[in-house]
Amino acid sequence: MFKQERKFNEVNLNMPGPLSQRLRFEVEQTLGRLYADPSLVDQLDRLYLPFASWLSEKARVGHGPLVVGLGGAQGCGKTTFCNVISRIMNKGFELNCIVLSLDDLYSTRHERLKFASQTTPMFSVRGVPGTHDVSLALVLFERLKNLKDGEVMKFPCFDKSVDDRKPVHLWQEVQGPVDVVLFEGWCVGAPPMRGNIQHPINGLEADMDADCLWRNKVNQLLKDDYKKLFAKIDLMVWMQAPSYDVVYGWRNKQERVLESHLHDIHGVLLDTIDLKVMSSDELKEFMQYYERLTRHMLAVMPERADVLFRLNREQGVVEMRFPIEH
Repeated sequence: MFKQERKFNEVNLNMPGPLSQRLRFEVEQTLGRLYADPSLVDQLDRLYLPFASWLSEKARVGHGPLVVGLGGAQGCGKTTFCNVISRIMNKGFELNCIVLSLDDLYSTRHERLKFASQTTPMFSVRGVPGTHDVSLALVLFERLKNLKDGEVMKFPCFDKSVDDRKPVHLWQEVQGPVDVVLFEGWCVGAPPMRGNIQHPINGLEADMDADCLWRNKVNQLLKDDYKKLFAKIDLMVWMQAPSYDVVYGWRNKQERVLESHLHDIHGVLLDTIDLKVMSSDELKEFMQYYERLTRHMLAVMPERADVLFRLNREQGVVEMRFPIEH
């Protein structure tokens, strides 16, 4: 909690000019690869570089990776932020920083459908707690902790176009030792939901979860399996949206960007057979699966996180807070 805090711009980080100039090209490349807004490179000196510098001081070089959780509502810019910071850490601070996305830790389609048949069909739709392979994630974090110089391990990659995990030979390779892990995802760090969850908050819950089986199971998993997973996090970063009302617009913007670059993506991702873009109506229905937990996190995470980024409606960072060291 922020009992004592300061803003990044209140700290003299003494960033050398040449480092900023050299990293600008790296950031531009990263943004281009992600089809992100190229103007984000202008945040290098105000946002990316100060945060990367602060984080580099926390890294436990030679003592296992520092695990940094980064959560935030759908479409807020988590993936772009983490990839930019990882590139800066690697190129500017000579630290082996990797990004692990919760999206790549989904259970296989077979396992999700099996779990759904044992509980409720709602778990066949990926996204909420209960659709990830937590056991695999825990093994990965344990393996990372002991990864030595020259040793290589593989991280799973999920292919949303076929709603299933990619074959092992297409997984991401990571070489040790790893200094920093940026563990990002919309519900990373989520605590169990509080209060009465019996009353439905949208049409999906009213129609498909009238008996509250799905909501109760999600909450039970947050108390058990996911609590063990999130306990691996050393520092928690939260990107706070101004309200839930903006989340659909952000997520829809992502979908439309994907739609506009389908031809380019098909040309690069040769292993991808088909990429399906959701229509606006499909997206609205899909996001109802996320709504309850997203609203919960917007209410509680600002006080639980070690580092807080407050965003405006345009996804710009308007406030940055982190704890003072004694």
